[in-house]
Amino acid sequence: MAGGCQGAVSSVWKRPVPKYSREVVAQVLAANDIVDVVGSCVELKPAGSGRFKACCPFHNEKTPSFTVSRDRQQYYCFGCEKHGDAIGFLIEFEGLTFFESLRKLADRGGVRLPAMSDFDDREDLLRTQLAEAGKFAARFFQECMADVLKGGLGRQYLKTRELKPETVKRFGLGYAPDGGSRFVEAARAKGFKDNVIEASGLARRNDRGLFDFFRNRLMIPIRDVSGNPVAFGGRDLGDGLPKYINSPENALYKKTRTLYGLFEAREGMRREKRVLLVEGYFDLMRCFDVGIDHVVATCGTALTAEQAALIRRYVPEVVIVYDADLAGIRAALRGVSLLTNAGLTVRAMTLPDGKDPDDFIRKHGPESFRRLADDAADFVTFYVRMSENRLDTIEGRTAVARELFTILTGVNDELRVNEYLRQMARALQLGEWACRNEFARIRHDQEARPFREEPAPRRTVPIADRDFIASLLQHPGLLERAHDALSGISLQPGPVVQVLKALWEDNGASPVFHNDEDAGMLYAAAANRDEITPETAANIVVEYVNNLKRALLKAESENVQRRILQAERSMDRESIPELLRQKAGIDREIQRLGAA
Repeated sequence: MAGGCQGAVSSVWKRPVPKYSREVVAQVLAANDIVDVVGSCVELKPAGSGRFKACCPFHNEKTPSFTVSRDRQQYYCFGCEKHGDAIGFLIEFEGLTFFESLRKLADRGGVRLPAMSDFDDREDLLRTQLAEAGKFAARFFQECMADVLKGGLGRQYLKTRELKPETVKRFGLGYAPDGGSRFVEAARAKGFKDNVIEASGLARRNDRGLFDFFRNRLMIPIRDVSGNPVAFGGRDLGDGLPKYINSPENALYKKTRTLYGLFEAREGMRREKRVLLVEGYFDLMRCFDVGIDHVVATCGTALTAEQAALIRRYVPEVVIVYDADLAGIRAALRGVSLLTNAGLTVRAMTLPDGKDPDDFIRKHGPESFRRLADDAADFVTFYVRMSENRLDTIEGRTAVARELFTILTGVNDELRVNEYLRQMARALQLGEWACRNEFARIRHDQEARPFREEPAPRRTVPIADRDFIASLLQHPGLLERAHDALSGISLQPGPVVQVLKALWEDNGASPVFHNDEDAGMLYAAAANRDEITPETAANIVVEYVNNLKRALLKAESENVQRRILQAERSMDRESIPELLRQKAGIDREIQRLGAA
């Protein structure tokens, strides 16, 4: 239990809140300790006073600046300023909507949410229905595989793959029967509407209505990071082409943000602190079948920046696994810059005789595969080795260099680029100075653009504001003192005022900020502030309140001064003495509070 502490909803949640009461949201948050929620995704280390630290999963860093506060149930990164509570963390980390994150935490904490029929958020309703349709489809295909009459072809094909029964079960393999609309009919019988069945991508429509998208195929569930089936890959069991097809994208499934096997590989990745990146479904399943469980697959699609960032959330290093086809290696190495820019160390390995991981492990065993993975080289060394038949001539070596230049132009880390160029020049027996000049020319040509959009300025939390709120949070006795000191003062609306009001209204309990991004960021930063001693906290509060009063008094003094000048211009001699007395009184109060 989280001890009744609730925090600010993360900045990534932009849409209006579904119609859940504040009490329901607070109940879900109270049933989940944010340290456990974040700790299931990120390796946290104690940092004292109920706080934990880690390298941020949302940006590349070597020194931990990501903090989690058990007392306030907040996370905050002092580097990129991502922040929020347990709901917000899952929104950011797993790409969920607010409702999906809330529902996941409700299930985790044993909290019953009101039925979806009580709400009118159509997008969340559709996503919920698609999630249920995906679960139903996975069960349907598995039942078809187990059926004596329907699943014979699927079971026969699996025998040729020689996978252990527990591996088949772990990955939820099933069978889509041949025929026009068996899945559609089963889904309708279960109560799914046609619009949901079609939106799931499991059915297509023609002039006669809906028909099954997958037919006579071995079915491979594609799961999100929470383990929910959001799409399927289908392997044809006849002579049909293409051999593999995937579900089309839908509200839950985006190809560019999904890696096959990530849900299953998370624990292995954390343990090994690296991941092996393979191409196919069965390459990955073969690895798991023999106990190599830190593997994900791209399933034939080009690697994307979103996928690279997803990998970086779990591990610092990736080993790209290829067969010995040079054309395939060149194509796959184009993803090196994406991986490097995500902050990953990139290594590469190749399997002899043109074999893929599935074939290689079956023939040579898992230990041979592990040795090759352990000996994986950095990608420059790897590419030079794979091009050794072209290194006998200067033309061949310069051609290899230019191919590597093309990859390096996408790498933004200048320190790594510098090291790669030095290493490349030595490996190819080319002049380092000449390599650097040629690379600079190529990069300049590629970067020449008529217009470059400037990034939006990043908002930051003022240190004084953060320390003031942190002092009140860590020493609640100061909250009443601040309230008394500021009572009767007309405060300007802003993040500090919003947080103060929330703390006063909730008598010091942790508030939930639903639609105030700046207040949420301030609260999260303060909640994760290092411990402040009572004496220092009291001084911070007094100084902050005095600074606030001085600023207000200065504005008032300047206003009175303008009125004095106006009275002098209009020859209003009767008003001037009173205005001068007012200004003198204000200035004395400013002086009493101390120089600004």
